[in-house]
Amino acid sequence: MIDVFFKSAEEIGPENTQIDQIIDIFPKISPVKKGDIVAIKIHPGELGNTTYVRPVIVKTVVDLVKEAGGVPFVTDTTVLYSGKRFNGVDLLCTAATNGFTYGSMGAPIICADGLCGDDFVSVEIGGEILSEITVASAIAKADSMIMISHCKGHPASGFGGAVKNLGMGCLDKAGKTAVHEVGRPDIDHDKCVGCKKCLKACPWNALIVEGGKASVNKDLCRGELSCLGSCDYQAIVPPADGPVKMQKRLGEASMGPIKLLPEKIGYINWIFDLTPGCDCFNFSAPTFASDVGITASKDPVAIDKASLDLINEKMKHENRGCINNVWGVDPMVHLDYAKKVGAGSMDYKLIRQ
Repeated sequence: MIDVFFKSAEEIGPENTQIDQIIDIFPKISPVKKGDIVAIKIHPGELGNTTYVRPVIVKTVVDLVKEAGGVPFVTDTTVLYSGKRFNGVDLLCTAATNGFTYGSMGAPIICADGLCGDDFVSVEIGGEILSEITVASAIAKADSMIMISHCKGHPASGFGGAVKNLGMGCLDKAGKTAVHEVGRPDIDHDKCVGCKKCLKACPWNALIVEGGKASVNKDLCRGELSCLGSCDYQAIVPPADGPVKMQKRLGEASMGPIKLLPEKIGYINWIFDLTPGCDCFNFSAPTFASDVGITASKDPVAIDKASLDLINEKMKHENRGCINNVWGVDPMVHLDYAKKVGAGSMDYKLIRQ
C-alpha cells in the first residue's frame, strides 16, 4: 500500500493555511538531498487563465527545497497549440504575467525543453504502445523533482493530475506529439463552409483550404485538437476513439521522467478550483465541485487515484455525479496504463493529516 497524505480544504483557517499544510506535508514526500539541483514542475497557466496553482504555493516549496539543501528552479515546457506558451520566450513571458517570477518565488523559472521545444533526452519506457519517449532536457538532467499538479478536468483525459503532468507536461514537443498524434482529425465537407478561420488556430500549417473546403495534412498535424474550438460549424471531426488511444499513450509516457529520476520525484496535488478545462485553456470556467484539499505522495498513480476518489466523494455529496460526467471521459484509462508500464500503484492508504 502506498501512503498518500491528505490535507482537507475544510480544515483551512488562520492557523492552518495552505502554506502551513504544504510545510507540514512536504517532508513526508521529499526526495531532495543536499546539493541536488531540483526541478519544481508547475503549470503557470495560459494567458487569460486564473485558476492555476498560485505562486505563493510554489514559493513555499522553493523555500522548503532550499531548507533541505537543494538548489531549486521552477519549470514548465512549451506546448503544441497556438497560444502564449508555444515557444520558450512566450512561456516565460506568460509565466511572469501570471505572477511566476524570481521575485515572487525566490527561484528562477526555466523553459525545460528550450527555446523551440526541441531540447530533450530520449528514454526507453517499454510500453505496449510506446517503446520510448522524449523528456524535456532540464527535467531529465535535474537531480530530483517536486511536481505540483493542479487537479482539474480535461476534454481528452477526463482528469489532469500527476500522471498527466509527467506524461505530457514533462515532455518536449516531439514527446507531446507521440502522445497526441492519435487525435488527428478529419473534415466533414458537408459542414465546412471554407471560412478559413481554422487556419489561424494551427501553428503547424496542417489545415488547408482549397476549392472552398478545408482539409488536414496529417503529416503535419500533431493531433492536439485545439483547432476544434475555431470552427463554428463543427466541421473538424476528431476520431471517435481518440481520447482512449491518447490516454493509453499518456499513461505510458509518464514513465519517461520516472525512468530518468528513479525514486527522486515527490508529488503534490493541489485540489482547488476544480475547473472542467485544464490550465492550458485561456479562460477559467466555473468549477464542477467544491475545493477538496492537498494530497501528497511518492507515487504518481496512487496520488491521482486518491485524488480522484476524493473528488468523486465530494461530487457525490454535492449531487453532481462523478468526474466522468464532466467530459464523458473515464480518466482511469491513463492511470491503468501508467500502472501497467510500472509508473506506480493503484493501492493506496489515505493518511489524513
